Amino acid sequence: MSLLEVKSLRVSFKTEDGIVRAVNGLSYAVEKGSTLGIVGESGSGKSVSALSIMRLVPSPPGRFDGGEINFRGESLLKKSESEMRKIRGKDIAMIFQDPMTSLNPVLTVGEQIAEAVQLHLKLSKRDAWDKAIDMLKLVRIPVPEKRVKDYPHQFSGGMRQRVMIAMALSCDPEVLIADEPTTALDVTIQAQILELMNEMQQRLGMAIVLITHDLGVVAETCKNVLVMYAGDMVEYGTADQIFGSPKMPYTMGLLESLPRLDEREHKRLIPIEGQPPNLLRLPSGCSFAARCRYRMPVCEEAIPLFDFGDGHVARCVLYDKRTEGYRTLAVESAPTVSLDQVAETPQELAT
Repeated sequence: MSLLEVKSLRVSFKTEDGIVRAVNGLSYAVEKGSTLGIVGESGSGKSVSALSIMRLVPSPPGRFDGGEINFRGESLLKKSESEMRKIRGKDIAMIFQDPMTSLNPVLTVGEQIAEAVQLHLKLSKRDAWDKAIDMLKLVRIPVPEKRVKDYPHQFSGGMRQRVMIAMALSCDPEVLIADEPTTALDVTIQAQILELMNEMQQRLGMAIVLITHDLGVVAETCKNVLVMYAGDMVEYGTADQIFGSPKMPYTMGLLESLPRLDEREHKRLIPIEGQPPNLLRLPSGCSFAARCRYRMPVCEEAIPLFDFGDGHVARCVLYDKRTEGYRTLAVESAPTVSLDQVAETPQELAT
């Protein structure tokens, strides 16, 4: 049994223009101690799926239209709000995109960490304060005995992100959801944050769901990778499978737009033409078809997942028996990237 399992999850938002289908049938599982990277363009449903696990999707306008979210075999969607408050922060923690807006500006960072510790671990105020100092020390904030009394605005962006990590890890969660934890940080700080998360994972044995736009970060840190597009999974596999043998044209497009360290010549990056579909009016078939170089009439049908073995799956009709000629062309032109050749991995640029 997987530690965290998402099955056919559907989440929508009611707007003045209609119903926005933000997550549209997403399924995946996370094992204890593993790291899953979720990648995709803005608007693909990555953050909404993460907020759904935490049951933090605002309702209204958001609503769950179907599917399951199971943690240790129990449905989170059937939990009451009081039960979820006991789970959030203690069993499942989340690092949000912008630490400045996630931290309370009128409370010291020590008070905010201690509050979570008191709530979940039932420690005294003194012990909770000592725990806050220990957590700041753990995430390598200098002079934690003094900085614990500082307010969020007195920290740099990288230090605020460390505070968020300290808060998220203060109760030893089993699952850590990190939503763009290195966005807007320079590569040196990115490297430190990723190294810190990896160190904490090794120490606590927790599972990590890492949401990011940065394929370099994924190549450096993730065992498995889920590629999202228009609210659903279009490809899933190990990092080696996704980078070394991509099957879905969208994944191929992401890799073609990725800078490479191994290129002897300066090659022009190839962008993915067009825009993601309007989530108010999703197409009946492949959501990527309008932007795909291999599009054909059969793409207008519902697209199943094709299994390539060893857990590698992709949602594309190129692997249907009817499209063999197109498949040969796609496989021959598919980009392949060795993980140690991905450019702009923070560890490489920081050295």
